[in-house]
Amino acid sequence: MFLFLSTAFCLTLFALNSILCRAALVMWGMEPFQYTAIRALSAAAMLALLCALHAVRGETGRGSVWKQAWDQSSWTGSLFLFLYMLSFSLAYMNIPSAAGTLVLNTAVQFGMMGWSLYQGMRPTGRQTAGLGTAFAGLLALLSPGLTAPSPGAALLMVVAGLSWGGYSIVGRRASSASLATAGNFFRCIPAALLAACAALMLESAPSPAACACALAAGALASALGYILWYVIVPRYSLVSASVIQLSVPLITALLAVLLLSEPVTPRLALCSVPILGGICLALLSGRQAAKKSAGGR
Repeated sequence: MFLFLSTAFCLTLFALNSILCRAALVMWGMEPFQYTAIRALSAAAMLALLCALHAVRGETGRGSVWKQAWDQSSWTGSLFLFLYMLSFSLAYMNIPSAAGTLVLNTAVQFGMMGWSLYQGMRPTGRQTAGLGTAFAGLLALLSPGLTAPSPGAALLMVVAGLSWGGYSIVGRRASSASLATAGNFFRCIPAALLAACAALMLESAPSPAACACALAAGALASALGYILWYVIVPRYSLVSASVIQLSVPLITALLAVLLLSEPVTPRLALCSVPILGGICLALLSGRQAAKKSAGGR
């Protein structure tokens, strides 16, 4: 029960990233550079606090936790992370919460699958069918119509998803995901300060409510959510953890209805079935293929 509740809380924090962003940008009129800067800096501050309190711990005999966090991270990873946050903020200016999360998750999976293909992996028939189904659902969601998301916003969300996929791929080299997360957010500070400078010159002052949303998104939904996830995820298999995360768009849709009064359109409801179902099929098929390969060796 504790694992279930912890997982549900963590996935809700992930969903709140979309809700808080939409609330700050659409309801409270915040600008995307301001939001990105505050989110990144508040996440770095929270992670620094967690490191200071030893909630994020390093390995004994390998120097201070700060040095280990820096060593586990990379400038490439931090670049992908900041590009994800900036594209995410820009996209949510013109795309509803649930639709944005669906596009984001699909782009992440296709980006990581594309990298696997580049590395020489060959997908099984079921994986191909699953990804094809998800892609068809995404095309149906984005096809022209009264309830279709903005093409420009959808493209920005695809960039955000591909950036997160790149960040995840680069992060595989780290031995500690928590330390790598802290280090990458620390490395994002210069870019966040540049975004803050751009906001001061180009954007109007945000409201206190919008700032509160951005602070919560950085310190709680991002920093605390990511660290909690890395505590929970070892209790699941890699594929199970990936499948569990497919619930985030559904949680986002529910919260968007309750907190932002965003409607769940028939197009969104119908298209979410092949998108999430296709990704789930691809993930489960990949797990079965890996088991057969391991058995053959």
